Amino acid sequence: MTENWHQNFKSKNREALIAAAKVLFMKQSFLNVNIKDVCSEAGISRVTFYKHFQSMNELILEVQVEILKNMTGYVKNAAAADMSGKEMLASMLEAWVRYASLHLGYIKFVLLFDLHYEAYDSSKELKEQYDLFINREKEQHFLLDALQIGYMDGTLKPDPDPLNTAHFIFVSMMSLLQKMSLVSEADQETAQSDLRFAKRFVEMLVHHLST
Repeated sequence: MTENWHQNFKSKNREALIAAAKVLFMKQSFLNVNIKDVCSEAGISRVTFYKHFQSMNELILEVQVEILKNMTGYVKNAAAADMSGKEMLASMLEAWVRYASLHLGYIKFVLLFDLHYEAYDSSKELKEQYDLFINREKEQHFLLDALQIGYMDGTLKPDPDPLNTAHFIFVSMMSLLQKMSLVSEADQETAQSDLRFAKRFVEMLVHHLST
């Protein structure tokens, strides 16, 4: 029991550090946040920080992975078992736009992470860890089931390489949503215009892939 309590306590400290980092990263570029800032926000000592993360880069990577997992999980949950492949794809892409509109800060973080990833002064092990995560997610792409079901039930055009199509959709959608994330909160007119554009893009994409 004592061992379980200790493990839960360690887990809560780790979660608190990640949550604190996310709060700070949404307020400013993660390049301007340091370990002291995160510890202060989380109410956790620097010594405890190093029990969970070897560096700030490791924490930044953890936040990136968590955001991507949460985003893709939200999108996947929009698909229901009784839907056709086309309905699944449309519902998932619409949910993706909805997620982005609710979490523009997260989308912007992903953009900044991607832009600075190669420039990180991080260890080879961290880069290998992230590359393994990305490759695994690509091979088990969250859009693949909807595409394959659509090919089988005839609601989507046959495709000899559905995994490549899933990758294309991901890159296209993220590029569009990342553009949305760069609009200032005060510029509501542009934000609403970008949102309408994203929804229109989803309609065009689904229409193009449909039979």
